Parts: sequence; C-alpha cells; structure tokens
Amino acid sequence: MELIDKLGIDLQLLIAQVVNFFILLFILTKLVYKPILNLLDKRKKMIEKNVEDTQRIEERLEKLEEEKTKILSEASSKAMEVIEVAKKEAEEEKQQTLANAKKEISSLAERYRSQLQDEKAQMMNEIKGELAEIIIKSSEKIIKKEFSGDDQKRLEGAISKELTSIKY
Repeated sequence: MELIDKLGIDLQLLIAQVVNFFILLFILTKLVYKPILNLLDKRKKMIEKNVEDTQRIEERLEKLEEEKTKILSEASSKAMEVIEVAKKEAEEEKQQTLANAKKEISSLAERYRSQLQDEKAQMMNEIKGELAEIIIKSSEKIIKKEFSGDDQKRLEGAISKELTSIKY
C-alpha cells in the first residue's frame, strides 16, 4: 500500500474506477455489445442466405440454360427431320406428277395417232372413191368416142362389176 501511496495513486478512487469500469463494461455488454453482435450475426446470416440463394438461382439458371439449349437442339433436329420428310414427299409428289403427266401425254399421243390414222384411212377411201368416179367418167367419154353401142354396154357392165368388187 505504501508503494501505491508513494506513486500517488488513491486506492479508493482506483477501486471505484475499476468498479465503474466493470459496471460500465457490464452495461455496455448487455445493452450495446450483445445487440450489436446479434445484429451483426443476423446480418451475416442474411448475407450467407443471400449468397446461398444467389448460388441456387445461378445453378437453376445454368440448368435452365442447358434445358433451353437441349430443347432448341431437339427442336432444330425435329425441324430438320420435318424438312427432310417434306423434301422427300415433295420429290415423290413431283415424280408422281411427272409420271402422271407422261402417262397422259402418251395417252393423248396414242389417241391422236389413232385419230390421224382413222382420218388418213377415211381420206384414202374418199380419194379412192373420187378417183374411181374420175376413171369411170373418163372411161365413159373414151368409150363413147371409140366404141359402138353394144361394146359400150358390155364394157360398162364389166367396169361396173369390177368397181363393185373393189373394196374401199
């Protein structure tokens, strides 16, 4: 104690200040420090929760992006398949149309050939008939000038017989 007195320290004042310090420490701990620590803990937990939520959202976004890419690739693949099928169907339809057109053209050509042959045969018959008439008239004129009445009748009968036996 003497040493404390020699140093000029008042022991009662020192004890009062130590007691005041501990009371103040107790009051600050209970009223200020703990609420600040609780507030900091809540803030830390909220930040950790936000970080976790952000990570989950980022993971979900990545999954959604992968799904989107997968769906787009599938859609693209299906679209290509549909396009290929449409091209094949169009080519088949084109071939079918060409085949039908060729058949129709062949049918028309055959029908026109047949019609031309019929017309040709009809024209030949008409020409033969006209030629026969011309020959008969020419023959009659020649016979009338060159032959007698009996000869003319005999020749006319023979020519008529001959012409009726010719088929047009």
